[in-house]
Amino acid sequence: MSALPSNAVPFAFDTEFGADGAVLRASTWQPTKRSFAPAEVEALVAQARLAYEMEWYFPAIRSISQAKYWDDLDIRFPMAYRSSMVNAAKAREIHPSWVFAITRQESAFMADARSHVGATGLMQLMPGTAKETARRFDIPLSSPQQVLNPNVNIQLGAAYLSQIYGQFKGNRVLASAAYNAGPGRVRQWLKNAEHLPFDVWVENIPFDETRQYVQNVLTYSVIYGQKLNAPQPLVEWHERYFEAQ
Repeated sequence: MSALPSNAVPFAFDTEFGADGAVLRASTWQPTKRSFAPAEVEALVAQARLAYEMEWYFPAIRSISQAKYWDDLDIRFPMAYRSSMVNAAKAREIHPSWVFAITRQESAFMADARSHVGATGLMQLMPGTAKETARRFDIPLSSPQQVLNPNVNIQLGAAYLSQIYGQFKGNRVLASAAYNAGPGRVRQWLKNAEHLPFDVWVENIPFDETRQYVQNVLTYSVIYGQKLNAPQPLVEWHERYFEAQ
């Protein structure tokens, strides 16, 4: 079990899964949201550990979160698909902790996750985005079904992430918001930003889902940076203030 530095995470959230409330199919591993008796909590933790050992990461995360057993960072933040994640991030010159964080937020590492709007796979790619990203970055994609392949999905997701990272001048805060809500909306939200601190901008994102999404991704990046032995600050110096666009 890993430990998180006490000063590493400035936010605390109850939401432990993808930002899309309907992102994942129902499962017998998904208990209802309510208070649990001590014996039930123990059962949930045991269930989470079993799922984790079987590499069923989403149900493991779901159960440990329902139990509110926040100290087990190995289960809450698994190093799933580590080689593919690190290699894809390196190929696109972005920090692997950010790719992990986006994936953790998008699907909680369920490879066959499907959202109600049609996004699929670990990094929840829309069909059109996957097709265009494959074309732009010369990533082989023979059929839409191939997007469910973990390695392919990670390659496409990391490539698209690097694309919007470049669009927003290497700012992960803005790029994370764009990955969730779209680059156009983020540019719209930046129109009134005049040397605005990042945290003020985030708190004023008009979409509740995107606001929580960005906060989670930034926090998860810190955690994954520690787990990768490559510490990642909550924000880089150049990400602290935004300008109107």
